[in-house]
Amino acid sequence: MSKERTRCREKVLEFLFQKDLGQEIEVDFSDFSPQGQVFAYKLYDGALYYKDLADEIISKFSKNWKLERIGTIEKNILRMAIAEMFTFSDIPQGVTVNEAVELAKKYVSPEAGRFINGILRNIVRNWDEVKKLKEGFVDVTSEN
Repeated sequence: MSKERTRCREKVLEFLFQKDLGQEIEVDFSDFSPQGQVFAYKLYDGALYYKDLADEIISKFSKNWKLERIGTIEKNILRMAIAEMFTFSDIPQGVTVNEAVELAKKYVSPEAGRFINGILRNIVRNWDEVKKLKEGFVDVTSEN
């Protein structure tokens, strides 16, 4: 499942990137096993659900980097990793960080991998503070 999860993350990143660019997309994870589809849909939905909170967390824990200066791919990798940590408590945070770093190295550059690693490691080190931010999170996209 881990190789499939890596492919799922890549596909989720692709959809998040396209959505961020304002493109019309049809989200489809049917190429994956049933377990992979569940993982991919939950990760995609989580990344969208937690987008504003993730952006707040990224802004807080990215030293000397304003959110608008971070590239679109890198931002989406960070959002996805944060959503994964919130959504899948059974996946060790270190695995999530490593997967995010590999995505950044593959789709951006080795430097982007180091950048992503630094921010996510800072987030993990301050996880209690992150959880408090999550507790105060109000999803403004919900209709309630």
